[in-house]
Amino acid sequence: MDVQGKRKAGACRLGGGKRRAVAVVEVEERDWTSLHGDIANHIAERLLAGDCGVKDYMAFRAVCSHWRASTDTPQDPTLADPRFRPRGWIPICENIGLRPADAGWIAYLHAATGKVRRGMLPEAVRGHRIVGFTDGLVVLLDTRTAAIRVVHPFTRVTVHFPTLAIFFHTVVRLHPSFSMDSFIWMNAFVCAAAGRPVSIAVVITFPDMPLVITAQPGSKSWSMVNTDLNLSTTLPFNGRLYGMRQDNNQLVQVYPGTNNPASPAAIVVAQVPNGISDRPSNCVYYLVETMASMLLVVLHKNANNSATGFTLLAVDLRRGKLTPVTGLGGDKALFLGHDRCVSVSSKNLPSIVGNTIHFAMPGSNPVTEYSFDDSLFKKPATQSQLHNGVRPIRWPVRPYTLADHLITYCHHREWTRGLMFHEFYYVPASYSKLREIIAAQDSKVVVPELIERNGELTVMEPVELPSKATPLLAIPLSYLNR
Repeated sequence: MDVQGKRKAGACRLGGGKRRAVAVVEVEERDWTSLHGDIANHIAERLLAGDCGVKDYMAFRAVCSHWRASTDTPQDPTLADPRFRPRGWIPICENIGLRPADAGWIAYLHAATGKVRRGMLPEAVRGHRIVGFTDGLVVLLDTRTAAIRVVHPFTRVTVHFPTLAIFFHTVVRLHPSFSMDSFIWMNAFVCAAAGRPVSIAVVITFPDMPLVITAQPGSKSWSMVNTDLNLSTTLPFNGRLYGMRQDNNQLVQVYPGTNNPASPAAIVVAQVPNGISDRPSNCVYYLVETMASMLLVVLHKNANNSATGFTLLAVDLRRGKLTPVTGLGGDKALFLGHDRCVSVSSKNLPSIVGNTIHFAMPGSNPVTEYSFDDSLFKKPATQSQLHNGVRPIRWPVRPYTLADHLITYCHHREWTRGLMFHEFYYVPASYSKLREIIAAQDSKVVVPELIERNGELTVMEPVELPSKATPLLAIPLSYLNR
């Protein structure tokens, strides 16, 4: 029976009819909301440094007002505090044809635990174009004003950056290698602002254009970082941006660069050794963060442009050295793309095979897996090809594997369109309706015109344009095959 709601007593009958009293159990009710503030803060800090980081930290603070008052708010208005960033959370593509920015949410996979959570985008940025990720933060382009926004997907804090309109009309548009496609598919990164310890900066590169630009919150315009820097791969790492030069195979620190505003230049970190390959011009380079360190991955190709193997080089930023590495420690798997690369552990994600590299090669079945255990190349997506390069051959094979999601994350064009890379790396002419929708989505990017007022260039107010595209979400899959 219950005794005053806190005690329970009982007895058990033994052989021979004897009874033995059971000790009374005292149940003490604890008021966890009165936990000492220092202890609550210590627990919260441990959660913040744990596997799920800011997500578990936010769940802890949601328990009661006392715990919230005892801990720092994750609603950092500057997004500069790295403790509160959703590091380790990888955005994945969930729906066929539904752009995450249009859906208003992004599905995130936690690489260390396999948990999946949705990050809701603020209403004000829905319909924007996603142009980059750094530490889980989302970089978006306003398709009406060409302004840049950085959003935390879990706290929904938004940091605003200036419009690209003035820079577009006065610099980008006049560049000899300019194409609208380069502007639409810009790559944006979040870095620690140079000279401002409690601020972030957005750094933007453009495909097939040697321009690198940057801006900070509150800036009136964008400034030039480099005017002659073609990069084959990039990696935001510890608040800085690194990349591989296409012309001389140098690993450089792109941002912050040299402090010479008259002649901005990247800082050389290391030079790839000349003897790295018999055909150095055929090598493809990828930068990836793994185990809190930087790794340079070199893909070797023969005269027929076929992959022949990989070389792994550990990057020592302090000494400026590249050290060869054998294998990936048995459990690591790399997913490589020219837009992004990611490293995961097969210990945390059992469906992923360790000591492997997943990448794409040109061809009708591009997804390729390389194993360091047997030095063999495999085609894991052969049985899930939607088309043969001309016409559809099968319906989508679902559910998608985790490897399908990770390789899609590494290819931004497919990811941002809501399409799986292994299915829509190439959209044949027979998918005419899908092609029309993709073209309509890209045409929504509008750069406002400039006008001169009081001797200064200003941006005209954006004009609301009627939507010309039917949302892909509303189109049945059979319609795409017409």
